[in-house]
Amino acid sequence: MAPVNFPLRWESTGDQWWYASPIDWAAANGSYDIVRELLYLDANLLIKLTSLRRIRRLETVWDDEAQFDDVARRRADVALKLFRECAAEDAKSGAGGGGGNSLIRAGYGGWLLYTAASAGDVAFVKELLHGDPFLVFGEGEYGVTDLFYAAARSRNGEVFRLLVNSAISLKGVSFSYVGGDKLGEFPDSVLKSEMMNRALHAATRGGFLEIVKEILGQGADISSYRDHQGSTVLHSAAARGQLEVVKDLVASFGVDPMAKDHQGNTAMHVAAYRGHLAVLDLLLALAPSVTVTNNNGDTFLHMAVAGFRTPGFHRIDKQLELLKHVVSGGVVNNLRELVNVRNNDGRTALHVALAENVPSELVELLMAVPSIDLNSSDNDGMTPLDLLRKGARSAGSDFLMKHLVSVGGRSSFIDDRTLKNAWVSKLKMQCIMNSPGT
Repeated sequence: MAPVNFPLRWESTGDQWWYASPIDWAAANGSYDIVRELLYLDANLLIKLTSLRRIRRLETVWDDEAQFDDVARRRADVALKLFRECAAEDAKSGAGGGGGNSLIRAGYGGWLLYTAASAGDVAFVKELLHGDPFLVFGEGEYGVTDLFYAAARSRNGEVFRLLVNSAISLKGVSFSYVGGDKLGEFPDSVLKSEMMNRALHAATRGGFLEIVKEILGQGADISSYRDHQGSTVLHSAAARGQLEVVKDLVASFGVDPMAKDHQGNTAMHVAAYRGHLAVLDLLLALAPSVTVTNNNGDTFLHMAVAGFRTPGFHRIDKQLELLKHVVSGGVVNNLRELVNVRNNDGRTALHVALAENVPSELVELLMAVPSIDLNSSDNDGMTPLDLLRKGARSAGSDFLMKHLVSVGGRSSFIDDRTLKNAWVSKLKMQCIMNSPGT
């Protein structure tokens, strides 16, 4: 039975909300007739239906939730029916004589293959590749790595191997690869190496442990599998919260949990930034030091706070849960040291929280950590109170300012008496403005 209680909006980071559209809902329920009617009313909705960015968001809020099983399968059913109807219209009008399906000719082949691979639909994938073998390298916003990732999500080994083998077997492939400076034709050996590298990263992100073991079992040096950002396979698994894959990579393949990417981030930094609590707990238990920093001097706590400023869709509920857990002291023994670490800009996690408009309840939790330095100055001489005063005014910021002053927070630019007098004046004015009869 199709799910009927899909949530249709989610709070994202940056004080934003993200909404699903009716065509998203219809496709996730497998309601092809509704999808078709909506497209008839507004053909531009096909852009929404096929957008990779939207699908990735929907995967996060629908597909990854256990109660909404078979969403990918229903989307694939809709895609297949749309594909078939376009083929029938082509045959009727004679438009198919030029070769291929009109939906593919219009540039939607990447979406069709991604959707089929996500559902583990072997027959649909084979049909698409038979019509255009080069479709395996994607089309539009869909790339070959995205297609590998879709297959990994489906946990269908046949589909995954079919896509990888199709990519490796093609000749005359030209596009940029890791370590390459520009577009160029792949030598066969480079093509295979590049495709296997992408396949492994896609499998770790998609949580397909069977394929991960299969690729790594071929004897290659696991440390050589890095993407263009220098991320190891552990980074990739941590970025998607794939706990079982992370466990196996460390226990069975000896992946270094403290390995860094080109920005100096460990998998711990990545898990904290993405809001994956279970993975972060595991990595913290393995880390010789929880105060390890990246190239910017940020600890994982800085990154957890910075996760609230990511411009893309980010589930704020997951990020809130992670930060509350860390700041409560239940997972980090030396929280007192961690909370006072200053990055290359001289900012502690509290500075970053106030600068990035993190929810006030979490700022209060940070302020309540024993031995926190509430008056640490950054490289510009700004204390947390200065950053708060510099930011946009709101009821929440006024409350935090009052609270910070009450527990000893000071400004680097005005003396305490001036600050307290300003607050007394402000409170008196609030009493007058809010008194009965005004």
